[in-house]
Amino acid sequence: MGWFRRFQVHWAAKQYARRLGPALARAYGHSEFYSPGQIRAATAKLGLNPRYLMFGYAGFLPEAEYISAALEMPVGLPYVEARELFERLRPASLFSASSNPETSIKIEGVGYSDR
Repeated sequence: MGWFRRFQVHWAAKQYARRLGPALARAYGHSEFYSPGQIRAATAKLGLNPRYLMFGYAGFLPEAEYISAALEMPVGLPYVEARELFERLRPASLFSASSNPETSIKIEGVGYSDR
């Protein structure tokens, strides 16, 4: 694979890794896996290149489903390679303060009082 082709694949993987997960979560709720139809719909809505749909499938399908969906992909990579690249380029998860149980502790009666 030439340098330009590697650049295209890396750029596409980065776009899928950074944009697809949040779009799927907004559209269908948070889940570890999504259906191939949901992944295709979100990809189309985001305007991601469908030629590299393998990254969406690798990121959000189990390996067995990835293999069966691979028949329709114009460009293919083995599941392990596609998943590794997707995970490496995925942004780190940020947790909101509302999901941190320590911040939801109600503290009363702490501090100075005249009584």
